[in-house]
Amino acid sequence: MKNFFCNLNNWLRRFLGGFFFKQRQLEQAFPEFFAAVKRTYPIPGLKESSSLNLSNKKETCTAMTPQGMTLTEEYLLISAYCYDHCHHSVIYVLDRNTGDKIKTVILPDLPHVGGLAYDPTQQNIWLSHTAGPYAAVAAIPLVEIENYIDDSLPIAYQQKVVLKELSHASALTYDRKYLVTALFSVKNFGEIVCYPIESTNPLKRIKKSKQTILESPFGTLAIPKKIQGVTFYKNFLLLSQSWGRQTGKIFIFDIQETTDFSDTQQAIKFISTPPYLEQIYVENDQLFALFESGAVAYQQKTPFVLKEVLQLDLSILLK
Repeated sequence: MKNFFCNLNNWLRRFLGGFFFKQRQLEQAFPEFFAAVKRTYPIPGLKESSSLNLSNKKETCTAMTPQGMTLTEEYLLISAYCYDHCHHSVIYVLDRNTGDKIKTVILPDLPHVGGLAYDPTQQNIWLSHTAGPYAAVAAIPLVEIENYIDDSLPIAYQQKVVLKELSHASALTYDRKYLVTALFSVKNFGEIVCYPIESTNPLKRIKKSKQTILESPFGTLAIPKKIQGVTFYKNFLLLSQSWGRQTGKIFIFDIQETTDFSDTQQAIKFISTPPYLEQIYVENDQLFALFESGAVAYQQKTPFVLKEVLQLDLSILLK
């Protein structure tokens, strides 16, 4: 018994020592960013997740990689895809008050799900998708997610529509009755497009080859390369930039003063973040940030591994 407690004590020292050492590393490397952190939410499914294999049979996936995130009145939703492309993508539903995982919602296919967005008026969850050479978005009513039985058959999309202007819907957000979609590009400038989605201001729809293609009335707007997330705060546009092991950045543009959103020199501020930053989301004065570095495929690629969604105070970040 004495040996047992001695071994347990040594293990706890190593575990806690390693944890706090890594935490200090993060805070020292990105002091401005971590000074604003107010809360964290654990990301489910990083070690293993329930899903379906390519034969639509239940199977545990050990390669789920978080990509998109949004919040509703009661939930924090995180989307993830199988890095090995062997399992259906999923949405994890967390209680936003406690941070506990409520359920894993299995999607009917294998999209990259790079973005999630919540429309509180229509009570729909939108997710990034593709349709051949075009970007697409799919919608799931929030009530269907609430009624979904954990780890059951795949949930169905209420609708899936194609976006005329973009080849990929890399990032997604909802703001003031608009669905805002962004294209990620490594070599060229990205693009951002706004689509009105309320019934009082419907999307323009073009029928083509049995597909419904949506056309934005506003055209496209150039943004910097390597943009993974887009969100809005007051009169600011926030863009998260990340690629590989490079330090991530959050660019903050004043919408009224900026003449070229692809010119990072016009940003009023940028904030350095750990690598592998994905979607960002703003609610009130709080910024939520999701990283994919906690996934099995990326844990060995950076010393700055984050396995939590971070909630940060924007009033501190914007000082």
